[in-house]
Amino acid sequence: MLHHIAINVADISKAREFYDPVLAACGYVVGFAYDKYVYYAPASNPHAVEFGLNLNDPAKPIGSTHVAFGAKSNAEVDSWYKVAINAGGTCNGPPGIRAEYHPGFYAAYVHDKDGHNIEFVYIDLSVPVQCEQSGESA
Repeated sequence: MLHHIAINVADISKAREFYDPVLAACGYVVGFAYDKYVYYAPASNPHAVEFGLNLNDPAKPIGSTHVAFGAKSNAEVDSWYKVAINAGGTCNGPPGIRAEYHPGFYAAYVHDKDGHNIEFVYIDLSVPVQCEQSGESA
């Protein structure tokens, strides 16, 4: 079971300018923060940290990480995407259906200030999937 994930960033303050409003829109609060790291937790349980930012060692490259946050609707994906863009993110794919993953897969992608790919996704499981071999609905 996944407990938490943390990504390395070049500058904690700049990263927080992006992640504080984005994660607040997703229902997270700062669980704890220090000079070299900050961890976010669900607002309903601020001690259950799930997502963190660690100050990167300058001698090491920052990797390209992909993190997806699950939304409850297409409208929530749209809302989170707007918050991320307004917080300084750059578009890596506007909100829309990504049928190559699932016919009900609605997502938006934003690069944060360090180039990490942040995804907001809602999957409408009521949309039937066509089986490739038979053409039947699953």
